[in-house]
This record gives sequence, structure tokens and C-alpha cells, in this order.
Amino acid sequence: MKSIQQRLLTSLLMGLPLLWLLTSSFIAWRFWHEINEINDTQITQVARYLIGVAPKENDDHEQNDNKKNHKPKIYALKSKQLSGDLGEAEDDYMGFAIWDNKGRLLMADENGQSFAFLPDQHGFLEEYDSDYQRLNPFSKRWRLFYVHDDHNNNGRVIAVGQNLKSRQEMITDAMTVQVLPMLIGLMAFMGLVVWLVRRGFKPLTQISLALKLRQPQDDSPITADVPKEIQPLVTALNVLFVKVADTLAREQRFTADASHELRSPLAALKLQADLLQQQLMQLTDIEDDNQLFYHAQKISHGIERATHLVEQLLVLAKIEPQQQLPPEQLQRADWLELTDIVLSDVNRLAREKRIQLKRTVNCAHPADVLPILINPVLFKLLIRNLLDNAIRYCPEGALIELQLGTNAIKVMDNGNGVKPEQLSRLSERFYRPAGQSQLGSGLGLSIANQIAELHGLTLQFANRVAPESGFIVTISDKKAPAKN
Repeated sequence: MKSIQQRLLTSLLMGLPLLWLLTSSFIAWRFWHEINEINDTQITQVARYLIGVAPKENDDHEQNDNKKNHKPKIYALKSKQLSGDLGEAEDDYMGFAIWDNKGRLLMADENGQSFAFLPDQHGFLEEYDSDYQRLNPFSKRWRLFYVHDDHNNNGRVIAVGQNLKSRQEMITDAMTVQVLPMLIGLMAFMGLVVWLVRRGFKPLTQISLALKLRQPQDDSPITADVPKEIQPLVTALNVLFVKVADTLAREQRFTADASHELRSPLAALKLQADLLQQQLMQLTDIEDDNQLFYHAQKISHGIERATHLVEQLLVLAKIEPQQQLPPEQLQRADWLELTDIVLSDVNRLAREKRIQLKRTVNCAHPADVLPILINPVLFKLLIRNLLDNAIRYCPEGALIELQLGTNAIKVMDNGNGVKPEQLSRLSERFYRPAGQSQLGSGLGLSIANQIAELHGLTLQFANRVAPESGFIVTISDKKAPAKN
């Protein structure tokens, strides 16, 4: 599901341009309509003006000229001869023509002299008229208006036209002047919206980051400056932090107390079982002493398993609440020293089964082995659990090798391996493959896996490739391939 911030930005950044487009389209349509009306009004006003100033057929001077040699007056006024700020006005923007009732051209400009004489036309000449295309002498569309002077019997026909291309250019230029600032304003407004939305959600981002870095035991309140709508949520979280920290503290105290109380009686029982075994070995006159010794040994093994389980549960209770290790607990690893200590700890158990332990460094310098920051105490426990698991489940006389590489650490043995369908379940709590007779709680690999995850590492379980047999556990960085 998308975040509220992303959905809000998506809606606004899509809705604002769409709304602007619809508004601009409506404005452009109305602007086009109004400009056309203004220009049509201008054409009719020019025609009305020409009716008043054009020469009349009943003027004596005009009659004499017409009788001698009729020549129309043609006006050719260039834009450069006009004064004032004309902008990009063109010479062919408008035209006019005046005829007598017999079709003789009396007066016109350069454009108007190409207009056709239509004695029956009144008003604007529309596109659907059959003479429309014939009245486009420059292969341009013209808006033509015809009016008749009926004040005398010798009425005149006056035509006023406007070049539609020039009209369209004028409308386009006017729209550009308006739309361009609106578009710039829209882009600026969208940028402002993005900034305001991100600024508004910034307190939530800060709270999310604080929650991500917070330890479960931390009961300090969130002090971020948040909007009033979010403050009840922050207040509830602060109360919850106190409750969670108190619950974890009580659980840890209970675990520590329980483990302490369990260790003492278990140790006493183990001591009594050992003494019982010694006494049985010294007695010779008790019938069926082998049976008694067998049961005493079983009691000792059960106590040993319970003691191991208590220790593992205690470790699990300590590391489970942690989501990540505090930086002050991490340091550069001295792998040779660390593995020396671990190998020494498990050496006694290996000698009891005549198992050989071997360490191999697969890089030029020991300092190049898996260069990460670790918690030494936890990492000793991780490797110890892996070696202890290998020793417990390998047959007598096996070889267990601890390989240190630049990208991974491996624990390999030449035992019987694990069934392929069981590999994915080895890190589950209390899971033990069927048919096992060795002492164990099913927590060793689970604890090792949790410690690896706290360090940003991963555990990979696999069987050795035939013809070799055995089991391999690989500790490697999640972001890097496991290579040695």
C-alpha cells in the first residue's frame, strides 16, 4: 500500500495540471469567442464609417469623372508609413472595397480590389456559401462583410474583410501572453505543493526513523514536534514504550532468577548422581549392580541435558529482544584469538569422541578474514554452538574443520550430513531431526542464526558435494556471496 504522502502528492500533481488544462481550455474558448465578436464588430464599424465617407454617384465631380474615364481609387498604405506602436501588424490584416450598383469599383485598398462584387449579399459571408472559396484571392481565409447604401437610388455596395490567419495569429499571441505566465505559475505552485507536503510529513518521517533505531528496552518518550492531529498517537506510543520496557525488564529479571534457581538444584542433582555412580562402582556385593549403574548414568545425562537447556534458554532470552547491536558493543575481530578460545572450549568434548579439530586460514593475512565489526562475546557463542553441534552429531573419529576466509567462515565435517528436506528447518527453535540419540535442546543453531542476523550475516546449511560426505555451515555477509 502506498504511503499517504505519496498518494497525496500523486493526486495533487495529477489533479492540478488537469484542472489547469480544463480551466485554460475554457478560457481559451471564451477568449476566442470574444475576440471573434470584437473583430466582427470592428468590421461592421469600418463598413459604417465607409458609408459616410465614400464618394457618392450623384456628386457632379464624380459623375464627370465616370463619364470620361472611370478609374477606382486604390489605397496602398504600408505599415511602415503608419505612426505609433503597431507591434507586428501586417499590411494584409484588413481590406475594403466599394462598388456602385452596376458593379464598378469606386474605391478599394490593395486587398479589397480582389474582393468579388456580390450585389445580393448582405452581412457576413459564411464558409458554407458557394462563393466562399472564390473570394479567397490570396489562398487565405477572409472574413467578409457586405453592406448596401440604400439612401439613394444609385446605392453602393461596400465590402469589408479581415484576414482570418492574421486574426488567428493575434488570438494565439494573446493566448500565449496569458497562458505562458499561467503555466509558469502552475509549475511554481506544484513545486510549492511538493515542498509543503514533504515539510508537513517531515515529523512523521523523523518519528519513523526514531522508532526504527529504538531499542525495545528504551522507554524514553518521543520528543519530536508533531502536528496536533498526530500528538495523541505520539502520546500513546510513549505510554506503550514504558509498558514494553517494564515488561521486558520483568521478563529478564524472571529469566535471570529462574535460571539461577534452576542451576543450583540441577548442579546438586548432578553431584549426587556422580557420587551415586562412584559408590556403585565401589560396591561389589549388590546384585544387578550394572542395572543400577545404568539408571544412575541416565539420571546424570538427563540432568546434564536440563542444565544445557537452561543455559541455552538464558542466552536466547538475552539476545531475542534485540533488533540490532549497539555500536559501542562492536569492535574489529581478532579471528585467530577468538577461534583459539572457542576451539579450546570444545576440545574436551571432541577428545571424548576422538574427533579431530582443524583450523584453516584461506587468505594471505589473518586480518583479511571477514572484515566486519562484531560483538566478541556473542560471536564466540555462535562459533561454539556450530562446533558443538558438529561434535555432537558426527561419528567418532571424524574431522571437523573451521575455515576462515575473506568473505565467509565455514564449519565443515565429514560426518553423515543431513537429509535435504531437513536443511531448511535446522534454524527453527527446538527442532531436532528424527532418530537423534545425542543430548541436545534444538536451540543451538537457532541461537547461532539469531546472533548472525544481529551482525547482518546469514547462516547457510548444506551437505557436502559427492563423493565427499558431511555437513557445511557457512557464515557470510547478506550483501556478499559466500566465497573463500
